[in-house]
Amino acid sequence: MRKGVLGRRRGFGTWGERGQALAEFGIVAIAFFFLTFGVFDLARLFQSWVTVQHASREAARYAITGLNSCDGALNRDACIEWVAKNATDGLARAGADGSAPDIEVETEAWDYDKDPAGDSWLTTGVSGATGKECDQIEVTVKYKHTFSLPVLSAISPNGVTVVGRQRMTMEPYGECGDVDGVS
Repeated sequence: MRKGVLGRRRGFGTWGERGQALAEFGIVAIAFFFLTFGVFDLARLFQSWVTVQHASREAARYAITGLNSCDGALNRDACIEWVAKNATDGLARAGADGSAPDIEVETEAWDYDKDPAGDSWLTTGVSGATGKECDQIEVTVKYKHTFSLPVLSAISPNGVTVVGRQRMTMEPYGECGDVDGVS
């Protein structure tokens, strides 16, 4: 092999310089991949949050209609849960097919009654209730998001619970009065 003017080989440099470049690449590559996959994992977390918010909104919109029949559910509570789980189809271990262990759906209804003095409204929240006309209903959807990056999984081994809540006023099937919800 021919040597250059200063006595060095032409090409990539000496063997020591090649090893140094490889070690530097290894260090930089690890940091680069952690950063890249960390961004992907946090984007998945944001997507989970948006999906859970959407699911709670869709379930609350269904709940305010007063309907009590839907595909594959026997009563109003089950229909609200089915609508919420159906709206989470894009998430891992979610969906309305019944195999959604990481999705919890809770409902709470408020009956707004007038104080006997007529000055203020008395509110009573009933957990697990779906309410009646002119009441307010809140649907809460919880999803256990797990990370795929080992470093984030080590920080949060049980995942992160993402919560979506939506409260809406039930549609009046008749006229809302002083003792039957919000007037």
